[in-house]
Amino acid sequence: MSVALVTGAAGGLGAAVAARLAQDRPVLLTDVDGAAVAEVAAKLAADGATVAHTTCDVRDRASVQAAFEAAGGLGLGEVDALANVAGVGMFVPFTELTEEQWDRTFAVNTRGTFLTCQELVRRRAGRPGAVVNIASIGARLGMEMLADYGPSKAAVIELTHVVARVGAPTGLRANTVMPGLIWTDMWRKTSEWLIANDPAHADATPEQLFAGFVGAMVPMGRPQTPEDIAETVAFLLSDRAANITGQTVSVDGGVVMT
Repeated sequence: MSVALVTGAAGGLGAAVAARLAQDRPVLLTDVDGAAVAEVAAKLAADGATVAHTTCDVRDRASVQAAFEAAGGLGLGEVDALANVAGVGMFVPFTELTEEQWDRTFAVNTRGTFLTCQELVRRRAGRPGAVVNIASIGARLGMEMLADYGPSKAAVIELTHVVARVGAPTGLRANTVMPGLIWTDMWRKTSEWLIANDPAHADATPEQLFAGFVGAMVPMGRPQTPEDIAETVAFLLSDRAANITGQTVSVDGGVVMT
């Protein structure tokens, strides 16, 4: 049976992706926060899912290798599906972004995706598999508050093309999903910064400001949910998407149209 590894599974979008994938297959939940990912895994197991968990820092090759090894040691089997959800962003204005902040974002979002994808390709050794890397509409919009995050996710999109090209002859597929506006820590921090620094937004709550972003940016007029993204990831990792590779799918209510 196909086994999926999910990075960044301790909460938010990663936890939603893990929960959806666990409806169809065994799942190894990984995160740098070992206690939090253990709690998410315990809840899924209590609901009858076949899951295990391990701590993984995607910035570190040895940690990534250990996570892949853990799947077999924990009784799940060999990983053949990968959902890269782990991600960070500084969410500060471009002129205030430091080199250290830039480097941290790229270390998690870009190097982490590279290391996990490379590990899967090496382990599959010419056998089929599937990868979904989470990018962002920020990769296409040039938003000032995403000056580190957006470029790091743009790099993920091109990396996915490389993985798709390398894996295609043996049936290993790779695709990218670009989430739209989800009420996450990223949007909360962005809203809080605008409230604190822009008098025009001084009387708004973060939730009100986010609703304003949705109204102004999303043609369909509603925010996206973690479950929206998780369903797309599940499809792309499944045999139903057997002839889809190297693609970028926007789940954003029409913000980015190509």
